[in-house]
Amino acid sequence: MPKKIGFIILSHANPPHLLRLTRTLQRMYDNPPIVCHHDFSQSSLSPDEFPSNVRFVSPHERTRWGQFPVVTASLRALKLLYANGSPDWFFLLSGSDYPTMRSDKVVEDLISSGMDAFLDFREVPRTPPSAPYSDPENPTLRHFVTPGNLKIAWNRYVGFNAWLPLIRKGPRLGRYIIYLPFEAWGSPFGPRFKCFYGDHWFAGNQKVADILLNPNEKHVQLGRHLRWRVVPEECYYHSVLANIPKLKIDKATRRFSEWLGGGAHPQILGPNDLPAIVSSNAHFARKFAPASPVLDEIDRMLL
Repeated sequence: MPKKIGFIILSHANPPHLLRLTRTLQRMYDNPPIVCHHDFSQSSLSPDEFPSNVRFVSPHERTRWGQFPVVTASLRALKLLYANGSPDWFFLLSGSDYPTMRSDKVVEDLISSGMDAFLDFREVPRTPPSAPYSDPENPTLRHFVTPGNLKIAWNRYVGFNAWLPLIRKGPRLGRYIIYLPFEAWGSPFGPRFKCFYGDHWFAGNQKVADILLNPNEKHVQLGRHLRWRVVPEECYYHSVLANIPKLKIDKATRRFSEWLGGGAHPQILGPNDLPAIVSSNAHFARKFAPASPVLDEIDRMLL
């Protein structure tokens, strides 16, 4: 039976929403351990304004969308979370998440599920896919299984990538990636260690935390392989955890998001989305704009 739930939060903007999120979690979960990785290079905040049960990863990683420091930041936050306690479960949240189910119902779901993790994942075949997979357990993530997105995943994680340097706005150094139609040399993937990918945000118990915090040689090789790949956060945890047969993983992550059929980012949620959020029985939802009126409605519903 879960006695303690911990939270790790990745954020880079909107400190007021992050403060509201941590205070809401504090009230709902009776002062749970919370670790934030906030990229102070993108926005500043004062840690002293946050509840005493909130710790910040220091020094922070300079994170960018779709780059490996996002994975590093998550693992550093997870390490700090378990260095000062032993939560029975942890949730990985973004800075634009918000709880959407009462805490007692969440705990009841964790107990009754018998699972080790709630993680959306699917296998990326070693040859370029041409047909869609079956629909995912999360209907709003249906775009992940279209032939186009499966081909994108194969290019990102399995195929050979060549790249050229270029200057992006800022200015900052970027890369122009050339995707070639054959498997990358030195890839960690094979019959005994398959490639999996899916939505970034997940939850796991202490067994899952131990696996992520104690990588074996294959996991280290996976990290090296993904370091220069696009959107590694949608492949790293999935490939580590889904390759362990003894783990019980529920692909229905209990997260609500609205993608409207695809895109690089989910839509901003508002009051009109509340009925769909409630009917989804999700533990958390994203993305919310800071100070959105729907947050007040969720507070009245939960608190």
